[in-house]
Amino acid sequence: MIRVLGARFVDAVHEAGCYPDGIHPAIGRAQEIAFAGRSNVGKSSLINALVGRRGLARTSKVPGRTRQLNFYVVETLRGTVVFVDLPGYGYARVSRNEHAGWRLLVESYLEERPTLSGIVLVVDLRRGIESEERELLCYLRLHGRPAVVAATKIDKLPRGTRRGALQAIADAAGGVEVVGVSGETREGREELWRRLTLPPIACLAKRPAAHMRTP
Repeated sequence: MIRVLGARFVDAVHEAGCYPDGIHPAIGRAQEIAFAGRSNVGKSSLINALVGRRGLARTSKVPGRTRQLNFYVVETLRGTVVFVDLPGYGYARVSRNEHAGWRLLVESYLEERPTLSGIVLVVDLRRGIESEERELLCYLRLHGRPAVVAATKIDKLPRGTRRGALQAIADAAGGVEVVGVSGETREGREELWRRLTLPPIACLAKRPAAHMRTP
């Protein structure tokens, strides 16, 4: 079981390359895990569930509010890890120029950040993996970035239908491990932590078979 000793927000980054190295001893040194997904998929709720603090990552009833890279330092008995919440995609009503700025910000981070150890792709279990998620997984594979899929809102489906929904996501994810989780009930929290603390997390390029985990 992962015991979280403390977690706090460190900084928000709005410009590519302007990372908060030096603001906290862990930033730029400890392994970083990025959380990516649609604007309304529950990334902030998942981060809060993982660290055991409801108000750490701000949640909003208006999707698309996260428009920067948010850095959180998480202290555990096993060491320090940095969570990075990426801007959501697929919902926010903003200008093309702003979307282009987000893309540059995210792609620069994903391609160039040396301390980035892996990405959690957050999807809604009820919605599954669609074209944008497939494109992101292909992009991560191209750049050799390890990933795991967190299928959220598992509590919204009856237990009898969860396995089928998880298997469909695993099939579409092309070999990336899938973990069913809930930001509300914290189901799957320990399993996702276990996956994140294995060095490294599941590598896209080296996992030919689909795998899934369900609480």
